[in-house]
Amino acid sequence: MTSRIVQVLLLFVAVSCVASKSFSKSDEFTHQQIMKLLSLPQKSEMIPNVFKVKIGDKAFLGAFTWSNCNSSAPLKLNSLSISPDPVKLSGDLTVAVNGTADVNVVQGLSAKLVIKKKIAGIEIEIPCESNIGSCTYNDVCSMIPSTPPADCPAPLPTYKIPCSCPVPKGNYVLPKTTFTIPPIPVPGWLASGDYSIGVKAYDKAGNNLACYNFKLTLA
Repeated sequence: MTSRIVQVLLLFVAVSCVASKSFSKSDEFTHQQIMKLLSLPQKSEMIPNVFKVKIGDKAFLGAFTWSNCNSSAPLKLNSLSISPDPVKLSGDLTVAVNGTADVNVVQGLSAKLVIKKKIAGIEIEIPCESNIGSCTYNDVCSMIPSTPPADCPAPLPTYKIPCSCPVPKGNYVLPKTTFTIPPIPVPGWLASGDYSIGVKAYDKAGNNLACYNFKLTLA
């Protein structure tokens, strides 16, 4: 209880500092305090992932949830599941996804991520540092190696899922597949807790191609 009160007080001070003036990287005290706060492990407040219910474009219940947030966007998720849930940063991760692209994905694709972590019941946006966090990526295709399909990691070639641009329009299905994530150094803020992630993608003309919201727990 005492630690939670301290977290709330620190959170109030940090948010007050940000609200009282324009936040910039030169504001080192505020920036460091927020990052230190984000690095504190948090106890999950989400419901354990016992079962999922999908209604329309949303999946409910469980620590991990997802939704399409723009029904007219041409890149949609039809279904998505991950396990274990809560998610572990290393070890086996099982993923199943079904998605539809109603347009060809070509060069000029940009993406904006907004990642928030719940601290003492309040969601705090994680700043963008070294291209990790709440960042904007102006040319996503340039970040993906342009390799022949034969060089895509298994099992993507088996299910005809491209791993480089352009991505032809169509329906793409990855059945339950287990990947092994090796232990890797991660930012301090990526500690245990509840996270929300917003993803928006745009073409070079500024049209919204995709909009997704995710909620997950890191163990």
